[in-house]
Amino acid sequence: MELAGITQRERGLDLLAAHLAGLDPDTERARDRLERTIGSDLAKLLVAALSKRSVNRRPLARPVAAAA
Repeated sequence: MELAGITQRERGLDLLAAHLAGLDPDTERARDRLERTIGSDLAKLLVAALSKRSVNRRPLARPVAAAA
């Protein structure tokens, strides 16, 4: 598919159609497609990096100003 000739509206409709297709229980999961495309190890790393579970929930320590 050539992206240069696609309008923003057409791209939006394509994305909406892909999203709706993903709601079908018989459709392959995005993670499975990703694993097939880039491999299991890299897919796990990418999904973990993008998921909320990978976010460090501890607050960052505030730097302590050194006394002069």
